Amino acid sequence: MINIENKVKEKIKQYSNDEYLDGYIKNEFLTNDGDADILLNINNKDELFDSKTSDNQLDLKNDIYEYIDNESSMLNNNIKLNLKIISNKLSKNNEGIIKHIINEHYAIELYKIEKKYKMYKNIIFRLVLSGLLFLSTYALITFNFTSKFFIEIFGFLFSFTLWKALETYIYTLNEIKYERESITQKLIMEIVFDNKKD
Repeated sequence: MINIENKVKEKIKQYSNDEYLDGYIKNEFLTNDGDADILLNINNKDELFDSKTSDNQLDLKNDIYEYIDNESSMLNNNIKLNLKIISNKLSKNNEGIIKHIINEHYAIELYKIEKKYKMYKNIIFRLVLSGLLFLSTYALITFNFTSKFFIEIFGFLFSFTLWKALETYIYTLNEIKYERESITQKLIMEIVFDNKKD
């Protein structure tokens, strides 16, 4: 058992450190101008389009978006992405459709995350407002009444609501901001098509 633990620690020390991962990102993704290339090999268009969709609702298969998201997940959100789709089987019309679908997908994702961001900002605003109201009530009761029961209830309510607002801001809102930056990075990525080398 100790031998296995030592091997695990050794592998983590070797591969899971900033120096190794920086080198990995530089070798696998980064170009000379600091952009990052994500390479997507396509053998035929059936690998791209979701067979359940058509016409104006035509979409790519989910594993295409998962691949893009997975490949870009190691990169900082301020790095410009280039999605290079490598194939000999796509017409110019299909290339235009693919570009449009990818841009539309990330535009919709950005719209959804913006709605989520606004919703949580409103929640924080209401929590702070409630907390201040409870604080005012707490102060009023403390100075004018001797009921410890109500003093404790309003003391708890104002501290709870203000803490919840702070917790939502620190954890939820910051996480949504990071997700929004990640989606924006993919929305503005350059999509280019390249012929497959024989």
